[in-house]
Amino acid sequence: MRILEVVLILLAGLAGAGAFAYIAWTKRLVHVWPKRGEINIVNPAGMFTGIAEVVFQTKVIANRPVVGIAHLFVFYGFVSFGAKSVTHVISKLAGLDHPIPLGPLDYLIDLFSVLVLLGVTFLAIRRYTVMRQRLTHMLESGIVLALIAGLMITYILERPWGGDLGIVGTGATINWWAHYLILCGFPSLIAYGKHFHLMVGPINVVLKHMVELPGDRPVPGADLDMGDEDDDEDEEAFEAELARVGMPNGVADFSFHTLFDPAACIECGRCNDACPSADAGLQPRDHFVLAFRDPSTDAEALAELAPPDIVSTCTQCRACDNVCPVGNRPSRAGLELRGRMTAEGVYPPRALKEGGGNPVSAAGNIFAADEEDRNTFIEENSIPFYDAEEHEVLFILGCQGSYSPDARPVVVATARLLEAAGVTYGVLEEETCWGEGLLHGGGLMEDWPFYKEEKVEVLSESLGEKHDRTILTICPHCRDNIGTQLSEAAKKFEKEPFTNVVSHVTFLLDLVKGGKLKVDKKAETLAVHHPCKTIHHDEVGAFDELLDLAGVTGKTAGKSPNVPACCGGGGGGFLWDSPAKVSKNRFTEIMEETQQKKIATGCPGCHRMLSVAKDEETELADVATLLHERISAK
Repeated sequence: MRILEVVLILLAGLAGAGAFAYIAWTKRLVHVWPKRGEINIVNPAGMFTGIAEVVFQTKVIANRPVVGIAHLFVFYGFVSFGAKSVTHVISKLAGLDHPIPLGPLDYLIDLFSVLVLLGVTFLAIRRYTVMRQRLTHMLESGIVLALIAGLMITYILERPWGGDLGIVGTGATINWWAHYLILCGFPSLIAYGKHFHLMVGPINVVLKHMVELPGDRPVPGADLDMGDEDDDEDEEAFEAELARVGMPNGVADFSFHTLFDPAACIECGRCNDACPSADAGLQPRDHFVLAFRDPSTDAEALAELAPPDIVSTCTQCRACDNVCPVGNRPSRAGLELRGRMTAEGVYPPRALKEGGGNPVSAAGNIFAADEEDRNTFIEENSIPFYDAEEHEVLFILGCQGSYSPDARPVVVATARLLEAAGVTYGVLEEETCWGEGLLHGGGLMEDWPFYKEEKVEVLSESLGEKHDRTILTICPHCRDNIGTQLSEAAKKFEKEPFTNVVSHVTFLLDLVKGGKLKVDKKAETLAVHHPCKTIHHDEVGAFDELLDLAGVTGKTAGKSPNVPACCGGGGGGFLWDSPAKVSKNRFTEIMEETQQKKIATGCPGCHRMLSVAKDEETELADVATLLHERISAK
């Protein structure tokens, strides 16, 4: 009888482990594993940040503290019961009447068993009442919660409570087997459904911190090589290249991280709640994560799961990435989706082409403005042209700094501040769009292979081939395209990347703190809109410090800057009239929550979007114009 019992225990354990391995591999990981070589560790120290986030469950608790704490109990119950489950099995194999004691850890697990039981009870009530219409996988989740409760109850029944031993005899045997069979079957259910995040989520969180540094992301497909010749061989090579950056095989063509995220997704919907384009129908969870769960989904089916018109409303603000408790980056998948859809010819929508691609192709800037207008502006404001032998800084104006009436005062203010600090600078004699809005919007893929080479050559020649020279811009969109996309392109052309591309926010702060730029504090309270790209680049501290040095007390709205609150201009949004109307929503939020009639920002894209949305009484300012008003002894 004893041998039979041991054999049954081993068979049940092997069956459970085998079923879990089979389901996890065939349903969740078989298509992801071959792409593991795409993991590029650029921040090894991020492992410790990621581990801390997992251990303390900071993202789980953030924004939804009550639910987060309930999940925290379940998570730690899951972890702590791992050790106890081992002793549970060993005790029976050894013929012991009770599980092997773990000393003081037993009392901690006793506490967790009660907390987990309370946690799953709360989550069950919440799921099937107030959240019934919003959450997914109701039956599966109900079974999982019931099994977790079953584990807790069977554990409690075998523990010595009040000095007495737990149940004994036949009751103890039944209780042990009930506990054990749940342990054997539970992993397979987890591997099959959304609760796989319990195992994959912690890995994804750590990976997120290790594979990205603050800043912009290389745009997938931007490395498309169109070749030089028109012969048949080159035509075949081009077709292969187009297939590489497109999606002829549908979901299966996407990158490791885009395919790994669905396995980690908890389907909580926090990304949907945070999305500024939700009013236009965009749901990052559904369109940028769950749409990639089935690797057999072809391109046509994917376009139905993530319609191009809806995908186009994504502002790439990364609020969805920021709030995800399991390390997913829906915005990254959305950026890749745009690029691959463009290669397939189903993206971007016509309005985005007409708003951005067509004007740039016609005149070299997003306004389709005459270049002479830029020259007149430069001459009237005595802004010098750049000479690599004479000037320290190449000042990039961008489309908006060159032509927009809203952004030109920022250019002039920045120029006067540089002069006051004794910084020699100059601008390019000819400057066309750097393409960030188009590339991030997905609309420049067709021209980009040639466009990027031209841009790299222009910058390289202007800088005297010294790519570590300072490139300054008032536009974080230009900064990103030069510092990330063109730097990636430069490496392809066997040149050095542009390693010192800086925003005016950071550069001006260094001048003030270094004593080169003297400003007088003038007390002023106003609303502050932190540009998303300021948040992406970890420049919020610099932005706020600069305002403080100017005497400005800023009031923020929404959850910004902890969670980006987009103006609507990101991801190509400032190029067209997006149906999301994010700018109007953001302006309304700022007005209602700050009760201020002056807004400070640090991005001409934000300035432009908020200018369109604002009322006549509200004034917009940039950090540069605020500082310029306060220059000592002007």
